[in-house]
Amino acid sequence: MNSRAALVPSPGAGRVQAVFMCACGSLKLAARGMCARCLARQHHDQENFGGYRETVLERDDWTCQGCFYLPTQQDRDYIVVHHRVPGVSKPSLMISLCAACHAIVERLQVPRTWLPPQLFILWREQHPEAPYQFPLELIHVGGGPEQFNPKVVELELK
Repeated sequence: MNSRAALVPSPGAGRVQAVFMCACGSLKLAARGMCARCLARQHHDQENFGGYRETVLERDDWTCQGCFYLPTQQDRDYIVVHHRVPGVSKPSLMISLCAACHAIVERLQVPRTWLPPQLFILWREQHPEAPYQFPLELIHVGGGPEQFNPKVVELELK
């Protein structure tokens, strides 16, 4: 059960123990010990991710696997789970991406600028027939080699 008891300020002088509160901290429970938002998120997780959404996010440490963005606790809604094979909900075929990287992977028609290698692999999986143009390699001034994510490997889907 995701709910827990907590002490909350009362209209009087002291504090009163609330019977239950949602794991997110909300005192307005809708059903099954969860607030309406958490209940809707759980339903969405079950419908679209086979119940593995939280598992994938925890596995990837709530970090974008495209650009390595690590949000603060309150900004975790910016991290989404991407299906590497559309419609297949297996944790090994899902990856955590920030909203910006997810938009690049899903919506970009032709990449004409530099993309991190792992992001280009994910983009190519979604757009196998789309044309692309590699930019000329530039010398990185003051920076080391580009960061590559070894978790993102090309899938053999044939």
